[in-house]
Amino acid sequence: MPSSQVGLAELSRILAACGGEESCAELSEELLDETFYELGLDSLAVLQAVGVLARTYGITVPEELVVEAETPRMLLEMISTLFGWTSRPA
Repeated sequence: MPSSQVGLAELSRILAACGGEESCAELSEELLDETFYELGLDSLAVLQAVGVLARTYGITVPEELVVEAETPRMLLEMISTLFGWTSRPA
């Protein structure tokens, strides 16, 4: 199990790095339910972000689950569920 939880700020930083700064606004609670497409991110950027999470935090999310996550909230909730975290950190 990863030693630390991934929160909104960290996911935002990683998505911006993977999708390009201009393609992803800083995530806020209001943007959590926007699709990755609406945020300017394609599926490759999301897969790259999950790869960064794997390398940085030891979080391995099966690819078939990643493609099901259409929004940042869905991705954070999926990660929280996989690792038994009781709540999504900020």
